[in-house]
Amino acid sequence: MMSDQNLMKKDRGFTLFEVLIALAVFMLAVTGLAIALNTALQATLEVRQRSFCRSELESRLAFCQANPPPVGTPRILEASHNHGVKVEESLAPYPVKNAKGVDIQGLKKLTIKTTSGNQTDSAEILLNLP
Repeated sequence: MMSDQNLMKKDRGFTLFEVLIALAVFMLAVTGLAIALNTALQATLEVRQRSFCRSELESRLAFCQANPPPVGTPRILEASHNHGVKVEESLAPYPVKNAKGVDIQGLKKLTIKTTSGNQTDSAEILLNLP
């Protein structure tokens, strides 16, 4: 009788193979979770960079309407001095004729390009400047 009880106690434990299978399944689950968290973090960072680019673009657009850069010479704000967003602003003459074929004087095209990380955004508007 004692030998039967000893055999039953030995049967109740896990084998090495069962433990290895359980560890492999656990490892796959943890790896999947780590990959999912990394993907979510990357997506969050891209949205943040895109948001910074758009916000800076809108801010610089309003600023340049009141204080445009000189014609022909781009104005550049480096990312290290501008919260991580590089800004390039340029103003160029924009030749346009009215319905009678006469040149409209004073129109200039303002182009603004913002870059943050791998995100880039740009805008162009026409300004009527003397």
